[in-house]
Amino acid sequence: MRFAAAKDLNALVQFLKKEYHKLEISGQAFSFQFDPRFGCLELVFGPQDEPITGWTVSPEIEPCQIKEREMNKFGSEINNTIPPSCLVSIYADSSRPDTVHVLKYAIPLKGLLEPMKIKVNRSLKELLAHSVGTKDGPNPQNDIKKHINDLKRFLSTSEAKFRDIANGCKEVQIIDSSQYDELFDGMNNQSLSKRVELFIGNISLLIELCPDYISTFLSILREQDHVVLSTLADRIAAS
Repeated sequence: MRFAAAKDLNALVQFLKKEYHKLEISGQAFSFQFDPRFGCLELVFGPQDEPITGWTVSPEIEPCQIKEREMNKFGSEINNTIPPSCLVSIYADSSRPDTVHVLKYAIPLKGLLEPMKIKVNRSLKELLAHSVGTKDGPNPQNDIKKHINDLKRFLSTSEAKFRDIANGCKEVQIIDSSQYDELFDGMNNQSLSKRVELFIGNISLLIELCPDYISTFLSILREQDHVVLSTLADRIAAS
């Protein structure tokens, strides 16, 4: 599940129609106001009132936030063509006999003037029906995700390589100046692994929404002249 937000709703809707024209887009659009004390909205994951036995709901990046300044940029700046969003993974263990048949999961939104919640509803029956015929076959998306995670692990060991790759991405506008500055100025009190996690989240979103840019990103990895980065680039390309 992906949660996206933008100041310009029309620009967001047009983006979704263009990028996901082959898919059925579900979900409800709603408006909100930021609490000026926070400057961002955060999806909060915690204990639930309804049973969630057998299900796992977790964000890909923590904290799961969308900053107000990033939201305002989408639709108003030429180089900011991807709306800020949060990716949330939802899994069900169908092998467990006690897995609840219908997941009802509430996600409060922090940082708003008025309290709001996103309510996620998933049916185990529909999930299993969707996976029929693909369960035992290879899943390229899973392969890409694994290789991206391997890249994250490697970059978390080298500040220099991380900076070189981020510089390369900035030069070809895979990430913009504000995203770059956040990695090396706005988060300078954060650990390398936390900054790499944010960077990889941006790259994962790029691969998902703008697959034409994958080859450009892989070229940046290969230019680093490092066997690990070249190998990972080849594996991602082959997935």
